[in-house]
Amino acid sequence: MEAEGHRIRHPGTTHVSLASGVDWFELDGHVDYDGERVGLPKLLEALRQGEDFVTLDDGSRGMLPSEWLARYAPLAAMGEAEGDKLRFKPTQALLLDAWLSAQPEVDIDAAFERVRERLRSSEGVQPHAEPAGFTGTLRPYQRDGFGWLLFLEEFGFGGCLADDMGLGKTIQLLAMIVERRNRRANIEPANGEPANGKASNNKSPQPSLVVVPRSLVQNWIEEARRFTPELKVLDYTGLTRGEAR
Repeated sequence: MEAEGHRIRHPGTTHVSLASGVDWFELDGHVDYDGERVGLPKLLEALRQGEDFVTLDDGSRGMLPSEWLARYAPLAAMGEAEGDKLRFKPTQALLLDAWLSAQPEVDIDAAFERVRERLRSSEGVQPHAEPAGFTGTLRPYQRDGFGWLLFLEEFGFGGCLADDMGLGKTIQLLAMIVERRNRRANIEPANGEPANGKASNNKSPQPSLVVVPRSLVQNWIEEARRFTPELKVLDYTGLTRGEAR
């Protein structure tokens, strides 16, 4: 079949799979045109341009499987093209899971399947009590915020703990830092359960970095001394901070 002097090829088999990397997920989707595979990014770009065809390597044109591509078009805005694949961040796991649930034909690797199972078995954001080594008492809404931070960390999500001034965001973050230290050192809270239900054998030092305006550094140091006296705090400010160890 030819049109306007170009040979027209009909789309053949389609295939979509999702693989997991070190800190990313990668969607591999392609359409076969008589032995030539065309990746999802190129196909979606042609669709966005309002084209009915995609130009193949031999100069012929492949008809776009518009209905098939329409199901994947929303992903184009979420992911980044990496060669002939689409790459996604770990923080987009929830969106990917929601979308993939409606696309049963996608092959999913074991690593992402484990992520999906964790998401589905999670009880969501739960209030969390003060960890061992935290000398203060969190108020109910502060325990909610602390639980929110732990939820974000568990799934590698980004987030923002926002509240009015003076309501204790600093001590919620300090509780989070102590909790992380306890997990690394496998320190158990008073109830005898591993911190947040998880134990860790990794006892290597892993510092937490707090970046705040210079005017708030002293406040953080004082709050750390009051609520987390076992933490070692380094004031890394001033012109000589490069010499600090």
